[in-house]
Amino acid sequence: MSKPPFSITAALARISQPDGPLDADANAGGDGNAVVDQSQTALTTRQPRNPKATRRLILDAAFYEIRMAGFAGASINQILERTGTTKGALYHHFPGKAKLVHAVIEECLPQYINDVWLGPLDGVDDVLPVLMGQVDCLSGANAPELLDGGCPLARLASGAAELDESLRKRIDGVYRYWRRGLASHLGRGQFNKTIRTDIESSSVAEFIIATLHGFLTRPPSMRNSETHEAFAREYARYLNGLRP
Repeated sequence: MSKPPFSITAALARISQPDGPLDADANAGGDGNAVVDQSQTALTTRQPRNPKATRRLILDAAFYEIRMAGFAGASINQILERTGTTKGALYHHFPGKAKLVHAVIEECLPQYINDVWLGPLDGVDDVLPVLMGQVDCLSGANAPELLDGGCPLARLASGAAELDESLRKRIDGVYRYWRRGLASHLGRGQFNKTIRTDIESSSVAEFIIATLHGFLTRPPSMRNSETHEAFAREYARYLNGLRP
């Protein structure tokens, strides 16, 4: 069963504008041959621009900055320092901080959901052990790097009161995407008879996401090995209750 498309990003065209034309080489004087020689030298030494790579670099740095500092605390200067790009390059791709924030929500957050939570379930007949393994790896060296500061989606959603209605709807759209995807995997488990058929897959998906959200929004000091073991134990008990 294929996952449904993410409604927000499907509705928005992902258009990367090309960088502006290269500046013409200045020449202070000399004969025509000198001009040709200098131009050829400049063309052979100048590094080609890659607008898509620059845009991706800025977007990844912004995602890191926002999930560490929140929307309000995110610093454009920190993003520039992390990427080594200029303000001109940033505003060429994202004309304003609001546009950059929108891109993070619409592109980075769904990708995070795919990479960490939904992707490992693809093509798996029995998803319950995989779901348990995802929680097991939250503590220790195998924890996804994206979760260093907690769940990015949970962290950003926790500050939703500071956001305008447009941003809140976008974040809610990412949750709906996660919920639909997880419910689809649970439904496949029901079809394969590895999960009870008397449960409502969308309700179970909602509960699992809320449970993970609650654990991952706790301060790091409250997510030590003892609290993780207690959480993992009760999470496993719940998952085992989904068996036929």
